[in-house]
Amino acid sequence: MKKTITIICCVAAGIILIAAVIFLVNSNNLNKLVCESEKADITIIYDGKEIKGYTAKGLTYDLSDQQEIAKKIGVDAYLNEFEVWFSTNTNGTCTRK
Repeated sequence: MKKTITIICCVAAGIILIAAVIFLVNSNNLNKLVCESEKADITIIYDGKEIKGYTAKGLTYDLSDQQEIAKKIGVDAYLNEFEVWFSTNTNGTCTRK
């Protein structure tokens, strides 16, 4: 019985370790557009091909709609347009990290 529990624990630990490694590798390939102002803040997470996620405070952001726009015009063009929109509407600034 102890042998079975030990094997199960080792397999579970191995799965967790593999998942952690995959997450770290993928998160290192992601970039961020960080936009800040007195009115609102947003961080858009992206890679070279698509918008992956976001965090926002003080404004709403429809991720699925914005992902579709980025697919149509390209991520770089989308981010350029978003920076202009953000600075025009919030008097804030954006930086890419």
